[in-house]
Amino acid sequence: MTARRILQEPLFNMRKYKLYDTFAEWNTKHAALMTHLEIEATPTPTYAVVSVVQNPSSSDYGKFIMPVVTTGQWKCDDQFNANELVDWNEEWQVPLE
Repeated sequence: MTARRILQEPLFNMRKYKLYDTFAEWNTKHAALMTHLEIEATPTPTYAVVSVVQNPSSSDYGKFIMPVVTTGQWKCDDQFNANELVDWNEEWQVPLE
């Protein structure tokens, strides 16, 4: 199973999240994780797909969300400061009307 397939499944119980203020910060960390996890970027495997907090009512609005896998083959929470990791926040998504 590829990294892309694993990380696009709803694994909320196996993840924490790190929020970044800029895409450049997110992208730099993503590149480091790709190297650390030995994921080759050709032709399309990737550790994560960039997503952004879209709810303007959230205090995190506009921040970039990095999923952090905490168990299994792609475990990488040791590559982050544990104090900066957060649980998924439903407030990050725009509520359905």
